[in-house]
Amino acid sequence: MGRDFVVTNSNSATIGSRKRTVERKVFIGPKAARFIAVIIFGALGLLYLTQSTQGADRSYTLRDLSSQKSQLSEQRDRLQVEQSRLESLNEINKSITPAATGATQLQPSTQVNYIPSDSAKN
Repeated sequence: MGRDFVVTNSNSATIGSRKRTVERKVFIGPKAARFIAVIIFGALGLLYLTQSTQGADRSYTLRDLSSQKSQLSEQRDRLQVEQSRLESLNEINKSITPAATGATQLQPSTQVNYIPSDSAKN
């Protein structure tokens, strides 16, 4: 079974000639062209806004991370000072405690002499 009857858009009815069943012409009027232009510009504007917002978000994140880094470096410096202070106290305590030989390096003082305040001013 073949096609016996085909409705075409051509004006010729000759057999064997190629005919189109669907017309390929598209007409866009001035109002439709304006509407399409507005849609394209709106899409480009939306794309620009999303990109600029994304850049601002990155700068905020970068600023927060850099402030956190500076706070952590200050804390590290403070902890290093505290560590050196504690190590020096530990060294003093080790020198005060008796060594394995039984002799101490530092001995407590038994007599303290003070300078009178009158002679210190002269």
